[in-house]
Amino acid sequence: MYLSAKVNQHGVIGQLLRQVVPGIAAVLLSLFSNIALAEVRFDISEVKVNLVDKVYYLNARVDYELSDKVLEVMHRGVPIVVALDIEFQRSRRFIWNDEIAQLVQRYQLEYHALTQQYLVTNLNSGLQYSFPTLEVALALLGTVVDLPVLDEQLLEGKGRYIGFMRASVDVGELPTPLRLRAYFSADWHLSSEWYSWTLAN
Repeated sequence: MYLSAKVNQHGVIGQLLRQVVPGIAAVLLSLFSNIALAEVRFDISEVKVNLVDKVYYLNARVDYELSDKVLEVMHRGVPIVVALDIEFQRSRRFIWNDEIAQLVQRYQLEYHALTQQYLVTNLNSGLQYSFPTLEVALALLGTVVDLPVLDEQLLEGKGRYIGFMRASVDVGELPTPLRLRAYFSADWHLSSEWYSWTLAN
């Protein structure tokens, strides 16, 4: 009698699992599919690096296109943080590349409703600029001029060095309730492809 009840119990549990697991899997698949289908709305169109007094300075052009959801949230007063991830690696023939330097340049874009101005803040330096239109603000945000990125002393002699850069919205900087939803929304997974170039030395 006890054995029969136990077998029936396992049968019920097994049946419930067969009903529930596919549903959970479908939800997870939908969430991760939305992330995978995120559009590449940022485009790095040009990068130039110049060596001046043993320091490499980066100049770049990034075109930003924000999703409707990001624009809606920003106009409600939530600042949007954009990160430029920059890396330098030494190319090696038979094993993985050797990373020699890495930095993140961060900017904050926000809308000030009282003055109807768009504010762009360099979070690394603290410099802030205001603009009357979003188009002008994005144009400045996408213009990187003479950004110091690498000390020549970090290069270990002659060799092939490669630079990489990517622009993306930093979802981790959003307020907690919004952040949790944004992690699973294609509207927030905005980034460029990794742009690479060979560093002359």
